[in-house]
Amino acid sequence: MFRIAFSACVLMLVSLAAPARLSAQGPATEPNRDGIADLVDRLTTGLRVKAPADVAFCERVATLVREGRLPVALVDSTYAWATDRGKKYPFPAFQHVIRLKAAKLGVPL
Repeated sequence: MFRIAFSACVLMLVSLAAPARLSAQGPATEPNRDGIADLVDRLTTGLRVKAPADVAFCERVATLVREGRLPVALVDSTYAWATDRGKKYPFPAFQHVIRLKAAKLGVPL
């Protein structure tokens, strides 16, 4: 279990440090200085999000990170926790916990 968690953390750190790449999917995934498009892609892909409302939630979380209202470390740790649980669809757990943690910081989601 430690190897998986460690590997996930290393992978997240490498993905944050890697330069943003242009995508052929259009302006929705076009990278910017803040890495916000990469965060949205990582959340929607890793949490297996398909529903438009869930994608909008991930975009909202990424926007709050870009604005500095939510720490990226909080989002990354919650993401790692939700994906490491071994559930087929980790988004509901992520959404619930990130809402609780954001509320403690006074950030409405």
